[in-house]
Amino acid sequence: MQSLAEKDMIACPYNKEHVMLRKKYQQHILKCREIHKDTVELLVCPFNNAHLIPEPEFHQHCKSCVDRKIIVQYQTCEPAVLHADTRHEKIEADENWDDDEVEDYNPQVYCAQANIVREPTGMFPSERKAFIKEEERRRCGDNSRQGKSKSRAESRHTPYNPNQQRSKRSSK
Repeated sequence: MQSLAEKDMIACPYNKEHVMLRKKYQQHILKCREIHKDTVELLVCPFNNAHLIPEPEFHQHCKSCVDRKIIVQYQTCEPAVLHADTRHEKIEADENWDDDEVEDYNPQVYCAQANIVREPTGMFPSERKAFIKEEERRRCGDNSRQGKSKSRAESRHTPYNPNQQRSKRSSK
């Protein structure tokens, strides 16, 4: 196993004996906070939520927090100045897509007309049976067999057909 550098490891503020990887720190804090909620009172740093500090040291930490410089730098920086070469004229379009009278897209209608396999989800058994029958008719395009009834064996879907396997073997 690779040796872990000290910068990858961090100690728990609730129990200094708990040492873990930085990436596991947030997850660990949630568990430790629940265990030690009655015994240890820690305040959250306003600059970094991962910093949990005891109340007596909190004020000093806020003054010297490493992440404070990021916030201070953001607050004190000057706003960006737009020069004339970065500005451009407003672009006016001749077409307006809201003016077109186009029928709304209905995915169910599209799927019923396109060559797409659909699944009967959220239907009652009788609806599911009718849907499967209609889908089979739609995909096969076989309107002539609509009146004829199939036997149970013909209508059953089986993933393995031994006759197909034999014909493949015999053709080799």
